[in-house]
Amino acid sequence: MNTRIRKAQLSDAEAFIAIKNQLPISMADGTTTKGGFLLGTDIDTYRHFIENEYCLVAEADTQVVGFGIILKDLSLRASEIWEKRSSADWFINLADYESQKLGYFEQLAFLKGHRKSVLKLCYNLVKWVFEQGYETLFTTTVNKPILNLAAIPFIKAADGIQAGNIDEFYPKIGQINSDIYLIEANGFFEKVKGHALWPFFEENTLRFD
Repeated sequence: MNTRIRKAQLSDAEAFIAIKNQLPISMADGTTTKGGFLLGTDIDTYRHFIENEYCLVAEADTQVVGFGIILKDLSLRASEIWEKRSSADWFINLADYESQKLGYFEQLAFLKGHRKSVLKLCYNLVKWVFEQGYETLFTTTVNKPILNLAAIPFIKAADGIQAGNIDEFYPKIGQINSDIYLIEANGFFEKVKGHALWPFFEENTLRFD
């Protein structure tokens, strides 16, 4: 299957919704619904992300099978995520990072069976953002009520570290506990070149102007 990574286009928003709708999650009342932890992201939100943030898609034989979104610095600082930072249990001195140019890995969603494409997209998306002068990227991975380890292999391959932990409550889902990770530009470029996956990353390096 021929898979390629490209910039997202506005017309991809419907495919994002279709992928999101295939991601199940257990609700607080014991029922299961679709949308994973991307609940609340509607087609207008995806169109906004595509137009204003860093957004790549993976396309297999003309079908969009996955996407990744990183929020820009201004968007991160205007978000609810940023407002909640004082509620987190930090393992770092956050003040050392607050003056940097920061991004936030907002969403990563893929249909099953595309592991290599996940790595390829993540590498190119993070590289693209760091090449724009960003210094640090933050992201979160859910521990409870489900354990979501999908992004951990890439975070470790990119020299990411666990930077904190946060408890949150969502009315439809209930109590959520997430680990907070960060990836720094300098460590990223040094780490991936010495990683066992470097030949794969090098072979699949793309440029996005």
